[in-house]
Amino acid sequence: MAELLAGLNTPSLELSSDQLEAALALNLETQPLHDALCVQYLMNARMPKVLETQLRGQILNYGKQFTDFYQYALPISPDHPNGVKVQSHLPLVMARMFHYLTEYARWQYIRNYQPDDVFWLNVNQLYRLAEQRGLDTRPIFLFGEKGAATTVQDQYLGLQMLSVLSNGNLSAKQVNFAYELLMLLSNRMNLSKAYFANASFHVSLADSKPAARTKDAVASEWARYWNTAEMVEILHGWAVVMESGRIPAELKRLIEPGIDASLLRALTREWASRPLVFERAERVSVSNKQVEVAHRLHLLHKLIRKPDEEQMQSQRGVEGDRYEDAANIRIYGFVTSRKRDKSSSPLPATSSLSMAGETAEAPPPQEFQKWSLENVSQTGLGVSLDVMGNEWVGLGGLVGFREPEQEGWSLGIIRRVKRTSRERIYLGVETLSARPLAASLRPTDARLIDPTLPPDQVWLAGHISVFLPYRRAGKLINALILPLSLYMLGKQFYMTVRGKHFQIALGKVLEKGSDWCMAEVELVKTLDKLPVAM
Repeated sequence: MAELLAGLNTPSLELSSDQLEAALALNLETQPLHDALCVQYLMNARMPKVLETQLRGQILNYGKQFTDFYQYALPISPDHPNGVKVQSHLPLVMARMFHYLTEYARWQYIRNYQPDDVFWLNVNQLYRLAEQRGLDTRPIFLFGEKGAATTVQDQYLGLQMLSVLSNGNLSAKQVNFAYELLMLLSNRMNLSKAYFANASFHVSLADSKPAARTKDAVASEWARYWNTAEMVEILHGWAVVMESGRIPAELKRLIEPGIDASLLRALTREWASRPLVFERAERVSVSNKQVEVAHRLHLLHKLIRKPDEEQMQSQRGVEGDRYEDAANIRIYGFVTSRKRDKSSSPLPATSSLSMAGETAEAPPPQEFQKWSLENVSQTGLGVSLDVMGNEWVGLGGLVGFREPEQEGWSLGIIRRVKRTSRERIYLGVETLSARPLAASLRPTDARLIDPTLPPDQVWLAGHISVFLPYRRAGKLINALILPLSLYMLGKQFYMTVRGKHFQIALGKVLEKGSDWCMAEVELVKTLDKLPVAM
């Protein structure tokens, strides 16, 4: 379809009513396949880069070719041959054009890009044309009689409200969920040509900008205003239902992991009829500074425990292993390492051992990625970095960071991703803890952990984890970052932190990544020593 339309989309095309009707019919028949392609893109977050680029190109090209083709119907007047017939299809033509323009914007936001000024000028001018011809509020069925009726105004408002969420704080699936909500609820808002006291947002049809918060009347005859109170009230009701453990019937087809009541609450704040004022820590600009960065739980654990290991090694010297360490030997059919539970760390693998009369050399210092530090606050920092080499970066990512002259590592979560250009990204990182502690988890049934686990997932004969104090809603709570496969609500472990032992129970999940989660920790009891693993 895209190739067929690309061949027709030439400046010399004189559109006939038969061609337009054929395109509308083919669009209707192929839209389900296009929708399936969009779902495939969203559900495969870890697809290879080549496949991701291919799917994305197919999605955008399909909508572009139909939008370009439908444009040829806009200038046709009623006195043109078949002009009356073409005019009768214009409400549907314009609604579909807005549908694909919204789709284009949605895929931009999903990748943390921003549609440019030319895009917004075209969007606003197209709605201005629909309004002038009286086509903006005519009910139409976008893709057949099975769907609910919509209007050009509904589609336009949905696109404008989606632009409000362009701050980079939502994941791809959350952006898509917000889009689906707007398609359900955009008919609860109405554009007004006159300013009114309760106006929530406004847009100028003569400008190349998206919607903005309304403070006062705008000095332009092309300013349009609307209120979001009714839409937000519905979202609030759905959030209450979800917080009670049920799913509203209207949302059952949209709910998936990552979509919950907290997201609905966030959307009600973004779309509130009046802006909500937040107390935000003051940001202090920084120049000519960088931070070293690392990611992946096993590497972060290794870096966090490194100072303690070096300190313990200097205290122990070349002291031999004692008999009491025998219970902590990890066996793979042969001895691979010896680890102490009563110390903060085992001897590192690169200790002063001699092999064939030679002393093992210390490994070269590890090189870390460096990001430019833009600003700092009490709760986090802002950094900028190159797109190339940082493809792993995404919302909710767990990162460790430190200034080059520092020894200890801080932990943080990426809360905001915004592309400032094609080559650069700005990140907002919330600091979880400036002093995380390396921890080891062992089952409470006194069994050895799975001997087939990779060595970098094991420390002190237990699973790697990171213990930290975490401030939430003004309260300081104990939290634990651990491999996602270990988590189960209420599950108990023996935890070793800096030579001290505890029996703990896992509480509710606070954060979750692709292979890790951060959960509340409840202390069951303090232990003098760990039971011997069998």
